[in-house]
Amino acid sequence: MRREQAPFNGKQFILNQATGEIHDLDRETPRCAIDEAEPEQLFACDTYAEAVLFASVLGITRNGCAHCMPEHHREAQAGEDRSQRDRI
Repeated sequence: MRREQAPFNGKQFILNQATGEIHDLDRETPRCAIDEAEPEQLFACDTYAEAVLFASVLGITRNGCAHCMPEHHREAQAGEDRSQRDRI
């Protein structure tokens, strides 16, 4: 759910600088726990690419949230790769 107040400012994507997680507020779930993050650690972005770029500039290891961005969550992708290898 997008929020208009700072630090969200109506943007779709949020980078949590403390954890490196990138969240999609249009696909947010209660398990994302975004409201529990420290506001000064959040960086709001218009696009996923902008969040990735910002993380790279700051040297933050980024990861898509497992709950709202599973297609960008590295652990989920690694598990999928392993299960595909096991089927072969």
